[in-house]
Amino acid sequence: MKSAIGIDIGGTNIKAIRMSETGDVLNKITEPTPLNNIPDKISGIIRRLLSSEVSGIGFGIAGIIDKKNGIILESPNISSLNNTPVKALFEKEFSVPVIIENDANVYAYSEKLVGAGKKFDNFVAITLGTGLGGGMIYKGRLFEGAFEVGHMIVEPEGRFCPCGNHGCLESYASGRALVDRAISLLEKGEKSILRESHEGNFYKITPEIIYKTAFEGDTLSRDIFREFGRYLGIGIANIINIVSPEAVILGGGLIGAWDLFIEDVKREVSKRALKSLSQKVEILKTTLSEGGSIGAAGLVFSQLKTD
Repeated sequence: MKSAIGIDIGGTNIKAIRMSETGDVLNKITEPTPLNNIPDKISGIIRRLLSSEVSGIGFGIAGIIDKKNGIILESPNISSLNNTPVKALFEKEFSVPVIIENDANVYAYSEKLVGAGKKFDNFVAITLGTGLGGGMIYKGRLFEGAFEVGHMIVEPEGRFCPCGNHGCLESYASGRALVDRAISLLEKGEKSILRESHEGNFYKITPEIIYKTAFEGDTLSRDIFREFGRYLGIGIANIINIVSPEAVILGGGLIGAWDLFIEDVKREVSKRALKSLSQKVEILKTTLSEGGSIGAAGLVFSQLKTD
């Protein structure tokens, strides 16, 4: 039976699977994303998944992609990959077709393929990880535009974003934003049990630690997640007013904190989106744990059918 390898490269982890043409995950690997030599790391992962049945390799990568030539033009959260010719590099090494797509787009495709988006023809998928990405399914097909919703401006004179701008949604609703906000408040002397982590070196705080302390009842951590939810809600309201989707599906590494931010998300959407549009929209939590890599593998089969 034919299979494909799907690889989701995030700022924190590389998630890879080998998937059958019927959508069954046959093997999976998750490894931390290294700071350097990422192509070498990926080659090693592919070799562990490779078999004679593999028809191609699909990549989902955060950033601006030249899909025709298979080049990562700019990845704000993984800058070491900027201008990497992924398609040429891995087609030469493994002698199978390689496709490359934005990571949020492949996640959206996975939701349509096997996830919460199966029943919708028009929906938006948002990935909450190190950064914030967005993809859209329109009339049952993957929308081919950039759809960089993480870089919509929600505060004109707001926080600095690695993209070079200020006030991007990603700077308020992402894993990096959680950490930056926590450190900023602790530097100002705010009280929190976060100070006790890493023997008092709060500069080593991670989103997972903020999540843990929030569930332990830490007021500062809970406030940070509430702010996260408020800005995410503003972003979703803007999306609803522009494209009027049937649903917005949230996924990514931060989705485990759903209960800490979802009420604030829904409150802002209710306040800011046009009522005639927002009342028809479902805001859903993903059911997939390997959504990006599933979507990347699925796009390989889709591409092979059209070639």
